[in-house]
Amino acid sequence: MRFEESVCKVSIIVVNRNGRYLLDNCLQSLCDQNYREREIIVVDNGSTDDSVPYVREYFPQCRVIELRRNTGFAGGCLIGCELARGEFIAIINNDTCAKKDWLANLLRPMAQNAQVGFCSPKILFYSNNTLDSAGCNWTTGGVGVNRGVGCHSENYDISEVVFGASGAAVLYRRQMLDEIGFMDEDFFLYDEDTDLSFRAQLAGWKCVYVPTAIVYHKGSATSGRLSDLHVYYHTRNLEFVWIKNMPAGLMLRFAHHKIIQEIGSFCYLCLRHMKWKPFFRAKRDAWRMLPVMLKKRKQIQQLRRVSNAYLRSLMTSMFSLEMLWQKGRQLLRG
Repeated sequence: MRFEESVCKVSIIVVNRNGRYLLDNCLQSLCDQNYREREIIVVDNGSTDDSVPYVREYFPQCRVIELRRNTGFAGGCLIGCELARGEFIAIINNDTCAKKDWLANLLRPMAQNAQVGFCSPKILFYSNNTLDSAGCNWTTGGVGVNRGVGCHSENYDISEVVFGASGAAVLYRRQMLDEIGFMDEDFFLYDEDTDLSFRAQLAGWKCVYVPTAIVYHKGSATSGRLSDLHVYYHTRNLEFVWIKNMPAGLMLRFAHHKIIQEIGSFCYLCLRHMKWKPFFRAKRDAWRMLPVMLKKRKQIQQLRRVSNAYLRSLMTSMFSLEMLWQKGRQLLRG
């Protein structure tokens, strides 16, 4: 059955750029989903490999949107969402492989509670079957982090409300996206998922972690961990998230946490990994974009429906045991 003939309740969007070598496992796992009322949209960001002809030949049930230029992950998702027909929008990276019941299990909390705006699966690393993400946290130091990174796959096996979801694999309710907007195209790459999670929380939507919805993820397959590209966009975009979303009262309450986080980032990225140029270019560009982000902040805060106390209850202290363990593991990893 080709995509034009299918009944569509969920639109699954895969953004791709020169990922031909990744697409077979990803798209086959999506075609094999036991939930059938869905469409699969591949947004190709100006690939120079044979990604587009490959998908058209071997996965004719997928809808291909071929772009002439690289619009980034956020831009690709936006274009895919504009053309999607589903009342739910799933985003999944091209370097993933989803279990057959991934989509069906993510949909259940949505059907049970209209206030659930998005759901996060359990994401495991391909390489060693340990946790990549069990949903996402926002720390008091102003950083979005994956829950449970490096833990055994059998941990985090209870469904619960969490701060947010990783853009590597997530399901959104279109009604929520119509209200608060989708991904911010100014981010281009990285942390647009954290920004979206924060905006959703401010507007009173819930995120549910679903441990029975399992996805395997290679991680940083396109840009590379600690590449100049990764350091630049991650450093710049975290400033965007903080400026746009963090309520003024919580900014003041945790200003010292933010300062400590910045010092730690500088020492890790610049002194240890010699990423001086992308780090300071990111800070410079974040400053230059401040007027744009402040304008967006005003619009976001106008949609806010929750208290500082509620938001604080969802945040993770940067001095919690979980965060200290993650930071220690990161330092040992290099």
